Amino acid sequence: MPVLTRVEAKSTRGIVLQTVVTIALTLGGVTMIYPFLLMLSGSVRSEMDVAQMDVVPQYLTDDDVLVRKFLEMKYCHDVGSMNRLRGYQDLSFELASLPESVIAARVHDLHDFAEQEEIPRHWWILGGSKLLKRISSANLRRLRAYVYEAHDGDLVSFGQELGAPLKTWSQLTLNIPEWTTARYDYPRGTLYDQYFRLLNERPLAERAFSSVTGAFLLNIVSPAYGTDRVDSYNEAHVQPIERFEDFVLPRHLPDRSQPTLREEWRLFVREILNVSFIRSDASDDDYRTYLARQYGTIDALNERWLSSFSDFAQVDLPAEREWVSGTARQDYAAFLEQLPDESLYLVSPEYAWQDWLLASYGDLASLNARYESGYASWDDIPVPTAQAEVAYVLANQRELRWDFVSVNFANVFYELFIQGRAFLNTVIFVVLALVLSLTLQPLAAYALSRFQPPGMWKLILLFMATMAFPPMVGMIPQFLILRQLDLLNTFIALVLPVVVNGYLIFLLKGFFDSLPRHLYEAALIDGASELRMFWDVTMSLSKPILAVVALQTFNIAWLMFLYPLLVCPDPSMHVLAVWLSEFQQEAPSAAVFASILIVSVPTMTIFLVTQRTIMRGIAVPAEK
Repeated sequence: MPVLTRVEAKSTRGIVLQTVVTIALTLGGVTMIYPFLLMLSGSVRSEMDVAQMDVVPQYLTDDDVLVRKFLEMKYCHDVGSMNRLRGYQDLSFELASLPESVIAARVHDLHDFAEQEEIPRHWWILGGSKLLKRISSANLRRLRAYVYEAHDGDLVSFGQELGAPLKTWSQLTLNIPEWTTARYDYPRGTLYDQYFRLLNERPLAERAFSSVTGAFLLNIVSPAYGTDRVDSYNEAHVQPIERFEDFVLPRHLPDRSQPTLREEWRLFVREILNVSFIRSDASDDDYRTYLARQYGTIDALNERWLSSFSDFAQVDLPAEREWVSGTARQDYAAFLEQLPDESLYLVSPEYAWQDWLLASYGDLASLNARYESGYASWDDIPVPTAQAEVAYVLANQRELRWDFVSVNFANVFYELFIQGRAFLNTVIFVVLALVLSLTLQPLAAYALSRFQPPGMWKLILLFMATMAFPPMVGMIPQFLILRQLDLLNTFIALVLPVVVNGYLIFLLKGFFDSLPRHLYEAALIDGASELRMFWDVTMSLSKPILAVVALQTFNIAWLMFLYPLLVCPDPSMHVLAVWLSEFQQEAPSAAVFASILIVSVPTMTIFLVTQRTIMRGIAVPAEK
């Protein structure tokens, strides 16, 4: 019956009342939906923008924000690495500087340079190879797949090779190689072999060149002058610069007209830079003479270097772009120490880029015309890494946006369905709980309702009395009993508390009592057994209450946390609630939002499936 009659609904007061009620309901709906939308929005974010409260993430509509998201992924959420490799000096990814314009000719030439030049491995880094709080980028997942394939899925053998045993493949990670650091070296093995393989396959924008200039800015300029403005740097140096991203460290020792830069160059090269990026004017004979003086015999050198030279005449200085490691690096570094600063020069991608441009154009004026620039010297031209990154993002907007939207969900799905057993354990647990609960509890309620044994109400009171005690009170005795029975870390231990519930038995009995008695009398006349009457009469007419029991049992089993943690401490037996708790402690907020959404979907699905049956139960008494 409507609250308002048709005449009242058309009156002014009726229209106002309906409008107020509609607005109130709308506002109430918004207050329920808006927090959910915020969580949904948060699940497709990252550390860079997770604190923002807008419903639609900015990177879905703003290309500049999309570029910064790409930089965050590429440089493994490490601002220092981004500054070192990219040239800009930024404080965060959210504030990362972008080039004012993208000159297509520069980007095209950079691709040609990367394809035509024989660039050594240590001049490259691959973006997205580092694990961040259990969240893996697409490149790290590819790297894991390659390593997994190389070891035929044998995690133990890979851990032995790595020297650090791993519990799961999801723990595999690789920090950005700090090639320019003096003491940095990498172990030969499957991990780096597959890393270099993947590096060669990925597009240029997902890679970055090692930067001697970036290392100089990070280690020398930033501590002394700061990098927010160039004023302090310009006050201390003869030759001023306009922007740090346009600065290129001189290849050779600066002359005495630049005393500050000369001293900084010497300090950086002598104490900070990896010798694989330093070469000299010395000859091979000078190096051989030094080694002969140090070792005396070639056998002594072979023993230290693990080499097989027949005499010192076979030993050469490292090639121009060769990575030097082990004892050979120590000897090479000691050899460089005795040489004058003026004989040293640097080798790295920025200088190879300048040489390639010189060979390609020959005339600086033609390059400036093509690049829309005004360079006064070939030595002033930086590597246009930032422009190549922006061009790549703009050309692949749809794919990148989808990657950023799905990355958190992809990682959660990987842990739930591929790597771990939490989802499978929960499904088995829920199925067992539903089958046993929908079998044993209706049987008990049927016996009480149909036969009404003596002391029935006392028995029901005993069932209900168990609800007066918090569930935690019974966990300790349950744990002790299960331990004595050697049932810990089994599904039996998980299912036992869910199989019988005093309240649900009481609820079922009350519903069974409302069923017409004449149905049972008719069934008895037809010769039906008690089991037949239970199944064909009671169960077939009790679908609404059975749906309620199934829904409550499902919710209890799906969301149970403390009890499974107590009786199944083995990680291989963890259920979703336990896994979710551990995941929340280690994963970033955005991934936690994604995990909550995924875990909530089955609960919502079960509710939508059973709600129609439950609502029909309201009309059953009237039909009867």
